[in-house]
Amino acid sequence: MSNINKKLFKRLHLNHAYGQLIALIFVPIMVLACVGALLVLSETSNASRAQQKQMAIAIMTRYQLTSEAALDLLDRYPWQYDQARNAMQSMLNEKHLVRAAIIDQKGRTRLSIGFQDQESWPAIEDKNAFTGPITYHQNNIYALRINENSQSPARLIIELDNQPLQIAHYRVMIVLITTGLLTLLLLLLCLNFYSRRWIAPMYEIRMQLQRLSADTLDQHMVINSTGELRLLQRDIANVVKRLHFSFLELKEHTEQTEDDLRRTLDTLEVQNITYRQARDQAISANQSKSVFLANISHELRTPLNSIDGFIHLLLRQGNLSNEQNLYLQTIRKSSAHLLALINDVLDFSKIDAGKLELDTAPFDLEEAIFDVMDMLSPLAAQKHIDMAFYYADNIPTQVVGDALRFKQILTNLISNAIKFTPDGEIIVRARMEHDDIGQCLLHFSVQDSGIGLSGTDRKKLFESFSQGDASVTRQFGGTGLGLAISKQLVHLMQGQIGFEDNQERAPTEKGSTFWFTAMFSVDDKIETIHPRFNTMKIVSYLAHPATANILRHYLENYAVDHIETSSILDLFSQLNQLSNCDENTWLIVDHSGDGEALLKEIRNRYTGNIAVYGYQMSLDPDMLNAYRARPLYQPLSRSALMQLLSNQPIFDHEVHQEFNGQGLHILAVDDHLPNLIVLEALLGELNVKTTKALSGQQALDIIQNRIDQNLAAFDVVFMDIQMPVMSGIDTTRAIRSLESTLENHKRLPIIALTAHALADEKQKLLQVGMDDYVTKPIQMEQIIQILTQWTSENFKKTKSVEKVILIEALDLEILNWQQSLQLAANKEDLAVDLLNMLVDSFTTELNEMKQLIEMEDFPQLEHVLHRLYGATRYVGAPNLQQVTGGFEQFVSSLRKERRKADESFIQETLKRFDELQSVMQQFEQAAQQVLNKQNI
Repeated sequence: MSNINKKLFKRLHLNHAYGQLIALIFVPIMVLACVGALLVLSETSNASRAQQKQMAIAIMTRYQLTSEAALDLLDRYPWQYDQARNAMQSMLNEKHLVRAAIIDQKGRTRLSIGFQDQESWPAIEDKNAFTGPITYHQNNIYALRINENSQSPARLIIELDNQPLQIAHYRVMIVLITTGLLTLLLLLLCLNFYSRRWIAPMYEIRMQLQRLSADTLDQHMVINSTGELRLLQRDIANVVKRLHFSFLELKEHTEQTEDDLRRTLDTLEVQNITYRQARDQAISANQSKSVFLANISHELRTPLNSIDGFIHLLLRQGNLSNEQNLYLQTIRKSSAHLLALINDVLDFSKIDAGKLELDTAPFDLEEAIFDVMDMLSPLAAQKHIDMAFYYADNIPTQVVGDALRFKQILTNLISNAIKFTPDGEIIVRARMEHDDIGQCLLHFSVQDSGIGLSGTDRKKLFESFSQGDASVTRQFGGTGLGLAISKQLVHLMQGQIGFEDNQERAPTEKGSTFWFTAMFSVDDKIETIHPRFNTMKIVSYLAHPATANILRHYLENYAVDHIETSSILDLFSQLNQLSNCDENTWLIVDHSGDGEALLKEIRNRYTGNIAVYGYQMSLDPDMLNAYRARPLYQPLSRSALMQLLSNQPIFDHEVHQEFNGQGLHILAVDDHLPNLIVLEALLGELNVKTTKALSGQQALDIIQNRIDQNLAAFDVVFMDIQMPVMSGIDTTRAIRSLESTLENHKRLPIIALTAHALADEKQKLLQVGMDDYVTKPIQMEQIIQILTQWTSENFKKTKSVEKVILIEALDLEILNWQQSLQLAANKEDLAVDLLNMLVDSFTTELNEMKQLIEMEDFPQLEHVLHRLYGATRYVGAPNLQQVTGGFEQFVSSLRKERRKADESFIQETLKRFDELQSVMQQFEQAAQQVLNKQNI
């Protein structure tokens, strides 16, 4: 049914029983009655007119001769008009005749009788013998031709009264109306009977059903219908009874279920209390573990710092015998191994606590992979393991990621491969897994030909503190944390890590293949363009098939004329055919067997360029110089190959000016005297004067004495963190408080020299006022880097430039531009970018915090505040940092105390939010002054 029909049915109420009754019975009957009445009226009218016509014909037929005689008399004796009229006067005795006349062909009245004999007659143009009826003045006129055979034909015209016809018509109408009214009355009586018999009981049933509810199901339903409706009403009553019984059963079952649920909730509440107690105990144990790791880190790294420092000092002396030198190298390797174990345990604790975060920055991916392999190549060389590295062409060289953690994963996998491979080969591959706009998923694999793993060992391969079998740890060493840490790091890089048995891929192969994927950000605009060496010609012999394939692939990309030999004899045969030995011709040979004898035989046949491929520690420089050969170190890299083809030197000997600390005065604070001795010795080699302090209080006294005596301040302070009585943090705060009381006093750089290596350590130390962070054991390169950064002329010039940039009216508590430069490593452009990024984020952060407060989503609010607080750490914003940190701690108290937010908490949150808005506005105004000054 269309929408129009539906609307019509609804408007006419045809969905109800009365409406359907009227529509289906009453309306059709009334239509039929009306049609019948019209037909009856029409037929009676036609019959009356036909009867009148017959009457007219009869009258004119009876008086036709009389009319012709009267007309003939008038034609002969015109003055006999009255006599002719009297002859026609008897026609007036005819019933319903009104008047009559004789009219000639010209329309002239020759004779007229009746009370309207003076009125005119209508013109009759009909040529028929009989004409009529013609309605004229509400009466009918009939005409008959007379004297047709005579010379003066005429017409006899009579006028009959129509009133009898109308009276007959009215009588028929009265009869029809009476009949219609009787029919309507009968229909109403039927409708009344129908409504009382069917509609009223149905309405009563509807009302009873509408009054039904859960509380009235047990009430008795009155049955007052008859026939089929009585049966229907009785069935409904039975259904209601059954519903009542079902409802009672359901209610009883619900009450029983509620009792069971209440008892279950009570049991769960008791279990939750037990679980909360267990969780509190676990949290307490975890905190104890963190404290223990911090303490053990300090206790282990502190003596290691002394050991490493003294070994470094002894190795720098030139009067050691070979045996003494060997002993020191062994001690140093042992301490490095112990330090690596400590780092693994600390990294695992960071991951376990969820506090390890990736530090992304652009880096050269191919160079990072090669650095790891080059670092581990001495271990592979000792076991005569061939290493190869394949880097796919479609992989970008520059990516954005955490280079340190990527190297850590690769180092774990390659070192494990070397550890568990007695002999054979290790092949590292890098290929593109998935490329997207601005990102790429890369696949890395480390294939070895080692001992492999059994099926049971694979299940616990990536578990913490587990290795292949119980004998592996004793045979090969290790804590079993490397793969577990690598798995977590790969997950942080949005990748996966896995293991494959080489025998499953090819039955003749042995060993295993570890693989992992990692997501990196890339610049789509950078395209890899291979250099072209069309004029180069290379003859090669490499015994390792994988390296030979990689060399062949690289040289094909460089368009080099390459001749690959399969044996020594084939190599000698190719050398005999070489006629042109210019500088664009190279011979690449593998260092295997007796390398000196091989070079001697080659030089007897070939005088051009030679490159010997092998491990750095296996190639004798004197032998290479003797035969005018150049080393090509294993594993083969594209950069080394391009240096060879370009005739570039192996190492770029840049002239570095050695650091001279003449005139620098350093204050070293540490409660461990050996550490002070080592640091003093290392600084002494750099011509740096050192003052030692064994406690924080002693360091404060030394600084105070120099201030009282108007002596020059220290250039740098190396501050240990964990010290008795007064820790390094307390000492730093005391020094900063002392500086605040002095006028025109330069900020004293304080460098945290600590054995702690837990998560967020650097941020905590920078927050309390320290300027940099160095983890023990400290190396000479780290000392030079720290002194260069914090005491160089460039650093001082930066501060002088800063004084020009900084506006005099700027409040240092709102925006400390000097601190911003220090946090940006004295890079002014970076400091401006960080300031811009922080200011631009204010609008988004405030809107998000406002919405979270309105929704009372305080865990997410804590996350947003933590993000903002982290951003303020890289800009000198003391007030903003303090307000943000306090706001974050206040919101986090809700989570730590495991309570719900009440009205007072929400009011305090709104108050702190308003305070944060005000501080943000002040900081934004101050930042705008600095940024405007920068743009000038």
